[in-house]
Amino acid sequence: MLEVMAVYLGDRLGLYAALRDGGPATAAELASRAGIDARYAREWLEQQSVTGILQVDDVAAAPDERRYTLPEAYVDPLLNPDSPYSITPLARSLVASAKVIPRLLEAYRTGGGVEWSDYGADMIESQGDFNRPWLVNSFGSDILPAIPAVHERLMANPPARVADVACGVGWAAIAIAKAYPDVTVDGFDLDESSITLARENARGAGVSDRVTFERRDAADHPAAGGQYDLAVIIEAIHDLSRPVEVLAAMRRVLRPGGSVLVADEKTEDTFTAPAGDVERLYYGFSLVTCLPAAMTERPTAATGTVIREETMRRYAADAGFSSTDRLDQPELDMLRFYRLTP
Repeated sequence: MLEVMAVYLGDRLGLYAALRDGGPATAAELASRAGIDARYAREWLEQQSVTGILQVDDVAAAPDERRYTLPEAYVDPLLNPDSPYSITPLARSLVASAKVIPRLLEAYRTGGGVEWSDYGADMIESQGDFNRPWLVNSFGSDILPAIPAVHERLMANPPARVADVACGVGWAAIAIAKAYPDVTVDGFDLDESSITLARENARGAGVSDRVTFERRDAADHPAAGGQYDLAVIIEAIHDLSRPVEVLAAMRRVLRPGGSVLVADEKTEDTFTAPAGDVERLYYGFSLVTCLPAAMTERPTAATGTVIREETMRRYAADAGFSSTDRLDQPELDMLRFYRLTP
């Protein structure tokens, strides 16, 4: 955990970027580039080299004369948010979770929850950046084309309209719009800061003319019926206090022949202990983030991160869907797709 926090410092203070952009540096040079104190720069550089992330040219040199290098192999994981190896969102989310430990203790004692807003900007940004690599690199180009019924409607005329529910910072909506130039996408989320970032991301991607984002609770304020050919919800069902109500609202806004595409955690089919690394990661996030966030409302489904197939099928059936297809292809390492049809 301490090493993850050191990565967080390097990310948020721009230290990795300063080494990438300016090349090898002494502590004083890094401090000057990044605008930090030289003594702190030296300690961070030494820690990063002891950890094995940075390379040092001469361990026998005087502390202020050693030069440190960021290896090329680590540039993408630490500095490229579109890389499938991007790791800094993990550091941000864990630090954000640590910040709310006093609130978590109180929630565990009282049965209450912790609001998403309490986790701060680090959590909001990391949530978007967790899924950003596969969304920007393969959602529109590989994953959607591999689901024939969805792909054919997105390619057909009249142009399709898509709803992105719990859209976060907008990468799914943006990916759909870029892959299908005639499609329009409406994104909805409860978090105002996420909506602000989503609008900025859409402008940066050049699709803001066909992608809109609005702060809205899909369960309480569904759009008028029959507006959408496809609705998507990416890694959010397990976070919702009222997943059945949200899915029911998504069903109501579909046009005839429309469907809902859900991506959520690729968990084991049944509980097992001890479990593999991915399941352990999911349970860890459930303890400190996903379950407490869902416990802020009453009534709540209190799903937690470890949402299994049987739970997804039950929610879909309770929401009025007649069919739930688990899609083992296309395949992602940590997420599973379901196609729900009325």
